[in-house]
Amino acid sequence: MAHIRIRPNGRIQFDLHIYGQRFREGTKLMATPVNIKKAQATLKKINAEIALETFQYRDYFPESKKVAKFETLQRTKDPDRLYPFFNDYANEWFDRQKAKWKNSYKSVMRNTLDSYLIPEFGNILICDIKLANLDYFRESLTMIKKNGRRKLTNKRINGILWPLIAILSLAAEEYDFPYTMRRYKTLKEERADSNPLTADEVQCFLDAAPTEWNDYFKVRFWTGMRSCEVHGLRWGDVDFNHRLIRIRHNWVNGELGDVKTPKSRRELKMCDTLHALFNRLKTQADSEFVFTHKGKPLDNHFVSKQLWYPILKKAGLVPRRPYETRHTAAVLHIAAHENPLYISHMLGHSDTRLLFEVYAPYVANASRQDGFAFNEMMIERGIA
Repeated sequence: MAHIRIRPNGRIQFDLHIYGQRFREGTKLMATPVNIKKAQATLKKINAEIALETFQYRDYFPESKKVAKFETLQRTKDPDRLYPFFNDYANEWFDRQKAKWKNSYKSVMRNTLDSYLIPEFGNILICDIKLANLDYFRESLTMIKKNGRRKLTNKRINGILWPLIAILSLAAEEYDFPYTMRRYKTLKEERADSNPLTADEVQCFLDAAPTEWNDYFKVRFWTGMRSCEVHGLRWGDVDFNHRLIRIRHNWVNGELGDVKTPKSRRELKMCDTLHALFNRLKTQADSEFVFTHKGKPLDNHFVSKQLWYPILKKAGLVPRRPYETRHTAAVLHIAAHENPLYISHMLGHSDTRLLFEVYAPYVANASRQDGFAFNEMMIERGIA
């Protein structure tokens, strides 16, 4: 059972006796009548959960160093259980799946388990995790910050919950217990609005960029390569004879890996500007990678913090993501009336559908899909 005590310094303390051990947890609450009433309400819930054997120490004292001790005692109480605890099975699931993943994705999954799922569900038997547990957890992830913005986007929340669904589905099949997540629906993900630069803004940006980084950003604006692709570009992938840039690798989290998808494996034709640019860079090359900083391939953090945003500010341009170099390349190629199939190939898209979905307004403007050309024709023929 649990009790409330008042420490000599006047603060409220919870005193719990459970599993033959004593746990004391201090609070920052002074023993005023209002605070004592609040503590008594919490105490009533704790004792009710202890009586029902549903009490979880971390629910009330998540930052306590005694959480691990309590959970160890809790588990030894039922050594012959039929089902594993979530954290044990989740770690086993990770070990079984990681051979299928790139190192960058393994890092994301490990972080998701350690930062979100195991702290929330780790000490629950995997068969006892129900849809209600998931719903309450998801609600906590949608909390609003003090500045009024969402803590996490719907896309990030879906990414956090996907491993949980996969783990529970596999466990239900292997341990033969009812799978209760069939009614779960992912949150609707809103596509981020693109905010490309105009041709004039590109010129303004390049004028503001340090001379030594002008070529780097010109390649990004001209080709639409992803950050990881241009950072992983090696001289062995630049074919001067056929004027091609072969996209074969990416650089993510300090490691060189294969490109994102089969369609991402592509060849980009070098126009005269790029051909001259790469020829000039080749004469100065001292690394197998085309673009480096202090002898190593570039990383996204350095480019964003030290280059992209400072240059935007210096040029007087509206802040936007570095990924907008890719959107800018697409839009400017559309404005130049390049073939949509060529643009899709350049970007590494599987077909032109995404091109028209994302850049529909720009396609309409560039190709005059607004009925105006038809109207002019009818006026010229005197049919207006």
